[in-house]
Amino acid sequence: MNSILIDIKQRNNDWLIGFDNNQFQEINQKLFDQFSNLFPCQTVPKIILAESNPWRFLAALSAAIAADCSVFLGNPNWTQQEWQQVLALVQPDLIWGDLSRVIRQESFVHNKGQGIIKKEPTMGVTELGVCSQRFSADGTKVPTTNPDGTKVLTTNADSTKVLTTNPKIMIPTGGSSGKIRFVMHSWDTLIASVRGFHLYFDQKPVNSFCVLPVYHVSGLMQFLRSLTTGGRLVILPFKEVVAGKGRDIDPRDFFISLVPTQLQRLLRANAANWLSQFHTVLLGGAPAYESLLTQARQQGIRLAPTYGMTETASQVVTLKPDAFLAGNNSCGQVLPHAHVTIRSTTGEFLGMNQIGIVTIAAESLALGYYSSGDKEDKEDKEDEELTQNHVLERSEGAIRAGFEEMLSSTTGANFKTSPLQTNNSASLHFPNHQSPIPNSHATPNKIPMLQSDDLGFFDEQGYLTIVGRQSHKIISGGENIFPAEVEAAILATQLVRDVCVIGIPHNYWGQAVTAVYVPRTLDVSVDILKAALINQLSRFKQPKYWVPVEQLPRNEQGKVNYESVRTTALEFLPRV
Repeated sequence: MNSILIDIKQRNNDWLIGFDNNQFQEINQKLFDQFSNLFPCQTVPKIILAESNPWRFLAALSAAIAADCSVFLGNPNWTQQEWQQVLALVQPDLIWGDLSRVIRQESFVHNKGQGIIKKEPTMGVTELGVCSQRFSADGTKVPTTNPDGTKVLTTNADSTKVLTTNPKIMIPTGGSSGKIRFVMHSWDTLIASVRGFHLYFDQKPVNSFCVLPVYHVSGLMQFLRSLTTGGRLVILPFKEVVAGKGRDIDPRDFFISLVPTQLQRLLRANAANWLSQFHTVLLGGAPAYESLLTQARQQGIRLAPTYGMTETASQVVTLKPDAFLAGNNSCGQVLPHAHVTIRSTTGEFLGMNQIGIVTIAAESLALGYYSSGDKEDKEDKEDEELTQNHVLERSEGAIRAGFEEMLSSTTGANFKTSPLQTNNSASLHFPNHQSPIPNSHATPNKIPMLQSDDLGFFDEQGYLTIVGRQSHKIISGGENIFPAEVEAAILATQLVRDVCVIGIPHNYWGQAVTAVYVPRTLDVSVDILKAALINQLSRFKQPKYWVPVEQLPRNEQGKVNYESVRTTALEFLPRV
């Protein structure tokens, strides 16, 4: 994958703002040379990047991709327990970065039939063992070449892993459960997302002002858009941006990506005028409430709400800023590299303004979720096992038929292929006509798709609106309640800073609507909140229980850890 090295070498000195381009290239080339010569065996080496400096992280990531390594993006903020979870899942050949002191505490031995023994891994690439000979479970040597000299690709008897020459880019996602998973992407799937983005916005080069973590898909894609389209790149910690740093950079030709909580903080920090000067302010990662969108519109901020996820390599649906400023609060229209439809629970296509399951086919669709193949890992993922065995069957860079597997993620999304069905009534869908994805209404073939956990609908102009998560829907007394609607009404009262609405088991109602909230002031009582909602929500939608907290458990992307919220609510409330 030397194309990424070529892109880096061809960049001018003004590419990176805030870091020396020559130093970046030097780090990148040095690491490429080291990674390329590290493991002279047929198994693709697995590298975890554990680096807190975003520039060094990106230089190492680029080198690992170019050296055809499978690279796992590590979060420097993971706790000791989370690192233990990641190490047990990945069983890496190398951990690179400045966090070796923390990770060294997680000493481990990895000798699963590959002749590799490593204890207390460090950031130095020369301090780890090299796989020069494979071994079977009983210790006997396994031939690494066939009689004709070609390499033997066999399954390790101890770990059941398939040795493959197809490197992957593993991006972490915690979903709403907080459990770390790695989404498997290739260079082709990531670049398909870049291509769809700049075609949709008709903007090349793409200049990125990045305040999001580069080990998340939201930050990573900003780097790739800048690199491959000839754009410029700014990376600043969000806290420094809130404090006023970076305001000397002219933002008129830049895209900036924010999550709703970041937008809210910047508006409170009197940064509205600065934000309004950006070419586009992309907003995603979590649902944005109507009151926040209204405030941004009033400030003239060129907001572009998006819909996408790690599994789709960021957005597949985006609202253009002019439509937002004109009053549109949807997620926008489908990008050129994707094909999005709304389906019933039985797979039938639904018409306009009919709420159903958002289903995605895209060139940027991930290859699956990483599984080590170990027995414990299999048992933990009994219904969500898409390993490298299946990945080998897919030709990267193109949508192809043949997947019969279904994969359930912690985010509730399902990777699957199924015969495309249509109902007898008129169905409606709005693919982008630039999309290379086949028209799913016209082709009888099977195509890989992602059945998300999101519920939404298209309007007459092809704008997608997300109404909530299927798994978060509350059924109370036989009525369907979408938490997003209740949360928006509560926030609109201006009495709370943050809120998460969930359903908890109830002996009579089945589920009881419960609001876990952060009061704006100490004198905000439950009675005051209830009174404010009397004319805003139907009675069955109003929370039966209220749980005050100091803050909600949100990750860096602004996503709520629902398991933690549910635990807090159940501990606070009496048995109901």
